[in-house]
Amino acid sequence: MNTQQLVQEFEVLPPELQKQVFDFVAFLRKQQLKQQLSKRSVGEYQNKIYIADDFDAPLGDEFWLGQP
Repeated sequence: MNTQQLVQEFEVLPPELQKQVFDFVAFLRKQQLKQQLSKRSVGEYQNKIYIADDFDAPLGDEFWLGQP
């Protein structure tokens, strides 16, 4: 089935069924996006993340007291 045939079939459906088709397509796209996001590779973020040397250092009183 090509795109033109699909559009023709869609257009003859009543509005409530068109909405169901639209919702189903949205669901499929969301599932596809989830699959794409879950495919990660080792080293994907290498050299893209920086952690400061003092990351584990305690925060000073001015931070906790809200002082500039």
